[in-house]
Amino acid sequence: MSPGDLPDGPKAVSDKLLHFVEYAFMGCLAWAGFGKGTGGFPWGLFAFCACFGIADECWQDWLGHARTPDVWDAAADAAGSFCSLLLCMVFWKR
Repeated sequence: MSPGDLPDGPKAVSDKLLHFVEYAFMGCLAWAGFGKGTGGFPWGLFAFCACFGIADECWQDWLGHARTPDVWDAAADAAGSFCSLLLCMVFWKR
């Protein structure tokens, strides 16, 4: 059975919140791997995470199977990574 054949069930959580949390986790991992030595905001890590989110949405358009790209999903991805990078920058013990 393909995903398109399944009935739509109730959504307990907004998919934008899921995108936000997923990319917040990605931003935290990016900080853990590459961001601890910078003095200012890690704009390069943010650009990487945001571009990865945009590429993910483009990939969904290319696949075309019951998935549609959404600009707001990419915005939630970028917001999640920005917030987590900011929190990691402030609270991460060096």
